Amino acid sequence: MNDVSLFAPFRGERFADPTSLERRLAPPYDVIAPAQRADLVARDPYNIVNVDLPVAADGGDPYAEAARLLHDWRAGGVIARDAEPSAYVLRTSGRFPDGSVRERTGVFLAVSAEPFAEGRILPHERTHAEAKEDRRRLMHATGANLSAVFLLAPDGSATLSRALQQATSRPPWAQCSALGAEQAVWVVTGQEAERLAAAAGAESVYVADGHHRFETSVMFRGEAPAAWRAGAARTLSYVVSFKDPGLVILPTHRMLEGAPVDADAFLAAAAPYFVTAPTRTEPTLSVVFKGGREVALLVRPDAKWPKVQDKPLHPAVRALEVAAADTLAVGIVAASLLGGVPGLRYTAEAAEAREAARQGRCACALMLPSTRLEAVRKVADAGQIMPPKSTFFAPKVPTGIVLRPFEAAT
Repeated sequence: MNDVSLFAPFRGERFADPTSLERRLAPPYDVIAPAQRADLVARDPYNIVNVDLPVAADGGDPYAEAARLLHDWRAGGVIARDAEPSAYVLRTSGRFPDGSVRERTGVFLAVSAEPFAEGRILPHERTHAEAKEDRRRLMHATGANLSAVFLLAPDGSATLSRALQQATSRPPWAQCSALGAEQAVWVVTGQEAERLAAAAGAESVYVADGHHRFETSVMFRGEAPAAWRAGAARTLSYVVSFKDPGLVILPTHRMLEGAPVDADAFLAAAAPYFVTAPTRTEPTLSVVFKGGREVALLVRPDAKWPKVQDKPLHPAVRALEVAAADTLAVGIVAASLLGGVPGLRYTAEAAEAREAARQGRCACALMLPSTRLEAVRKVADAGQIMPPKSTFFAPKVPTGIVLRPFEAAT
């Protein structure tokens, strides 16, 4: 049994001027394209992307450049360390593709950087060594957590929801429009911060986004220099209640690479696995072909799913629409027509996927519904892994609200 509290307040570093956040926040490093990075840097030389996704001007060591910048920002008073451990509440309000406006509220806390095997932090995604090595080198260079792991708390008693409501009942420390959404930040200290941490960690939590960041933090904990060791026992997290009505997962549609497939041939090959979805029935997926023909399909209850590593897919995974898409529609049906499993391009924009298929710029497009929050929980509870690109939590948690240095972090 782990007696260490799952979450704790921490002494964060923030941009000293709260009005600067509009220019200095950035999306998570792993969704930033080169053109967007250049735009962020052009808007403000102190944009956090310079440190979180560093580029050395002379082609040198980007990690050393990140460390240099962070040192200079501290020395110049651009960022400042808080005097006492705090919890940092962030409310994000944004417009979604369906036209709705939603508001999501969560809190930045320091979470225990412990192995998933402990059972208190549950993943749903497989990670890759290359991405973890990048974050590991950045941690060694900067001695800080820069971007947060996005976690979901069951919040069965709604204690976290109530604590967040109380924290946001007063005027925020900062408020701005940034990254296509409205952002408001509250800094909470003392017993109120402790209550937020206790409420967030009342039950095991689930990784929504940031699996690579979290696993890197666990690895770094065992190799951190002595001066950082206590601080490296935790990592930066952003925790949202499962009960938050603003929690949104956008669908991630698939564009299959290759020459356009014949619609009738695809449907014939799909017959052992899918049936045409009846009108007014929510389909498993829809297939869009060249010319714009779109057919809604339901996975057959008697479909024979292939085994993975000689084991049948877990029922929680088979229940995912994205598993039917990747395993059956791509891995079997499309592969039989294209001479092998095709490469995939992904997009959250339905119009982009449909237009690519209509114009014949891909073999076809698979239009998917959003993965349900409860499905994420079921897969994680079962100790299973979702297919790649199963979840796109929106909006992304911004980087730059608060940083977490390792030295004297508590």
